[in-house]
Amino acid sequence: MKLAFVDLGCPKNTIDLETILAGLDKQLRLVQDAREADVVLVNTCAFIESAKQESIDTILELGRIKKERPEFKIVVSGCLPQRYPQQLAPVLPEVTAFFDSIDAVKTRAQLRRFLNLPVACSSLRRRVGPPHYAYLRLAEGCDNRCSYCAIPLIKGRYVSRPQRQIIREAKSLVEQGCREINLVAQDTTYYGRERREPGALVALLEKLAEIDGLHWIRLLYTHPAHYTPELIRSIAQLDKVVKYVDLPIQHISDRVLERMHRRTTSKQIESLIDRLRAAIPDLAIRTTVLVGFPGETEQEFQKLMRFIEAVRFERLGAFTYSEEEGTRAAQLRNSVPFKTKQRRYLEIMETQAGLSLERQRSLIGRSLAVLIDEVVRETKQSIGRTMWDAPEIDQAVIMDVALKPGRFYNAVVVGADPFDLFARIE
Repeated sequence: MKLAFVDLGCPKNTIDLETILAGLDKQLRLVQDAREADVVLVNTCAFIESAKQESIDTILELGRIKKERPEFKIVVSGCLPQRYPQQLAPVLPEVTAFFDSIDAVKTRAQLRRFLNLPVACSSLRRRVGPPHYAYLRLAEGCDNRCSYCAIPLIKGRYVSRPQRQIIREAKSLVEQGCREINLVAQDTTYYGRERREPGALVALLEKLAEIDGLHWIRLLYTHPAHYTPELIRSIAQLDKVVKYVDLPIQHISDRVLERMHRRTTSKQIESLIDRLRAAIPDLAIRTTVLVGFPGETEQEFQKLMRFIEAVRFERLGAFTYSEEEGTRAAQLRNSVPFKTKQRRYLEIMETQAGLSLERQRSLIGRSLAVLIDEVVRETKQSIGRTMWDAPEIDQAVIMDVALKPGRFYNAVVVGADPFDLFARIE
């Protein structure tokens, strides 16, 4: 039997997919092209409207194969069936089976039963990406209850994984060649707090830093309301923890932040950024902002613009508000027109491009450690990242020489544009 898979959504979804696929390559043939497969697994996202549409469009596209080959099977996992467990089957008859458990291990057992395979599996994950970096989940669910976010409706309350389980998985990844681990959760800085263990994240970072062969540890999805002096000190002092902070602020207007239920104020955000930069030399801060939230005025948007220009975030992504059924924000009045949301988004991204170019150019002549992700066969160029760049999200370093993926090299920056650095080996 031949199985193909389609992975949609965020890195947390990729972790689920790798857990579901664990050990399957020993019992059936995994193929890349769905047209060559007997069964295709679609791991879906349903976070916002565009993600739901992408998931549905993917299923409908695969349905064309099923029309030509009725024996072809489509099975669907991930956030879409988790969010809509009863509604999908009548409208997507192309799908042979839906797996709606939020527990990837349970989904793995369901898939194995569906394929008539033994359910027991000793493998932790079957990697689908490059072997030298991986994502590692700290928790499932979320307790923050931001008013625009559907994640608690899909994933439920925040539940931290046991430290020993995380360390075991990290060691397994390193044994498989992983050199960089990116820690993820809906809020990594909340790790252990639902168990009344506020120091759990610092203790975990210290344990991870002891693993031989692991070079970079990156914290993603941190919340500005949950930083402690101990965590800031840990990021500054642990050599393996990269000097990179993923800090979604979403906005800087107190009225908008309150309506978003972000549990922070503009003063708290400003203070945290000042403390982070004072304590951690050579820090890069990545943030995300959300424009067009219901009731956002032009004055509040311009305040956000001025803040971005003043703070000069090293990395920034922007999103337009998407109304999601079941969330509190969906009940709010004074929606922002689509064209206004788009204009605000473009203004922010244009401003950030200028700020990014200035920073990028300031690095010319500097020697940096670069982790190579891939080599482009046609041009024999190597594409890598600095410690300030998360995989698949941030900027790249490009070098006109074929190097070995998964290895670190010292390189001198010789050129820059708003999104990439150009370098040569020292």
